Amino acid sequence: MLELARWIEQAGFPDRPWLLLGKGPTFARRGEFDLSGFLRIGLNHVVRELPVDVAHIIDLDVVAACAEALPKNAQWLVMPRFPHVQCKPDPKRPLESFLDEVPVLREFDRRGRLVWYDLRSKTCPVLGSSPPIKVRFFSSEAALRIVARLGAKVVRSLGVDGGRSYSNAFSDVQQKTLLANQQPSFDIQFRMIDAIVQETGIDYSTLIPPMRIFIGGDESEHVAARVLEHTIRQHASGPVAITIMRDYAIPVPRDPKNRARTKFSFYRLRIPELCGYRGRALYVDSDMQVFRDVAELWRIPFGERKVLCTYQDKPPAAWKDHSWFHPGRQFSVMLLDCDRLPWRVEEIIKGLDDGKYTYANLMFEMCLVRPDEIGEDVPVEWNHLETHEPGRTALTHFTVVPTQPWKTDKTPLNELWMRAYEDAVAAGAIDPTEVRNGIAKGWYKRGLEAALAKAPAFWSWVDPDAVKPTAGNAEQTVVTSPADPGSRAEVDRLRRELDDLRRSWTWRVGRLLTRPFDLLRRRGSGARDASA
Repeated sequence: MLELARWIEQAGFPDRPWLLLGKGPTFARRGEFDLSGFLRIGLNHVVRELPVDVAHIIDLDVVAACAEALPKNAQWLVMPRFPHVQCKPDPKRPLESFLDEVPVLREFDRRGRLVWYDLRSKTCPVLGSSPPIKVRFFSSEAALRIVARLGAKVVRSLGVDGGRSYSNAFSDVQQKTLLANQQPSFDIQFRMIDAIVQETGIDYSTLIPPMRIFIGGDESEHVAARVLEHTIRQHASGPVAITIMRDYAIPVPRDPKNRARTKFSFYRLRIPELCGYRGRALYVDSDMQVFRDVAELWRIPFGERKVLCTYQDKPPAAWKDHSWFHPGRQFSVMLLDCDRLPWRVEEIIKGLDDGKYTYANLMFEMCLVRPDEIGEDVPVEWNHLETHEPGRTALTHFTVVPTQPWKTDKTPLNELWMRAYEDAVAAGAIDPTEVRNGIAKGWYKRGLEAALAKAPAFWSWVDPDAVKPTAGNAEQTVVTSPADPGSRAEVDRLRRELDDLRRSWTWRVGRLLTRPFDLLRRRGSGARDASA
């Protein structure tokens, strides 16, 4: 058997991009691409279906199931030194102890083609000279880290999808292996993949270009944005790349009348630049919920237009006593042809300062492009304001801030959103700490707390070594293996003590005395930000 570090030294792979192949639904589209230019690393049962340079398998039962195909289709077999049996490693059974039980392992070992590595574990010893490979959710993480150590600069993927299903090619193993590790869905692997990409600098994307979706909002709407993201992924028929836009540095216009009405008002103007002025992108506000496949929007042709939006000339009933509705084109759901939108936010803000246009011209008329370059082709059901019509509504937009369902139960749409929220929590799409912090700050109603009992156990511990999100990037939360029971108990005990302290009169008096200084500090910080 070859240890990973030694294999890396002698493998001698050519300098070509890697293709990471998984069992997800998009694997069915492999015939659409010329795969000959890639080095291929297949996850688990993929080796049954096509030749790969590397078969990466963590679970021993998968090796046995693919025993006939492995020698024909794989040059190398890469596995943990302590392979998983029924989704768990046994510290008493290293890989070599299975050579007689699983003859295909012996064959690869005889050929000098069996490679092992240390998979980070609390129970198994570290035997190799390489740092252990970290995996939290799925084997895609290990495979991506391994090709990074091999020196890969470009990695594409096919079949590494979200959702809860396999491609039809693997329907025979779906009942046995699908989410056998008790994770709620494959969606959560993207957080770790994003972290690995940030950590290693690999150029990673899906082979099928993803639908690029940007969600605008501030920190007080982050849970709403996560629910929106979950509903987008739930209904999407193809890969999506979702960016929750936070903490972008945007110049502040000199004239207060031209300043952003929300923290994120100008964020959408940065999207073409973030996309490298290539391809199309979809912008949506965070206070929304999706019920249909966003591919419906993605397929709308631009023609000669550069921006697509809805046209709505009548305010919803909930807005009848308010003056903030602007009849006509609505840009809260907006498709952008980034190839033809050379926007730079700094220049746009300078245009406001120079009096070329006003905030209203910019945000309600999208005056950066000519009126005839804006198409009203987005169906109105993709921006139903304060409305949900079963069977018709594709997207509900919760526009009336006081009655948004994450803030109050007193809205006709409360049950609609709460079902999506509870499903997102159960699927692991929402960090319970964000919810609790938001409740404490008054951003969210206390009724959101009850659903957190359904949150997957992995949220109980955050990896201190996790890659932190950087300003101007998609928000990423990275988690690792849950702490041992003793550590979790200690954390829970400290949390209970802190909660008790917060309810005490000592805490309340202390907060009363320090609050004025807090407000002064925040105002000072805001002034500094505005002058930057």
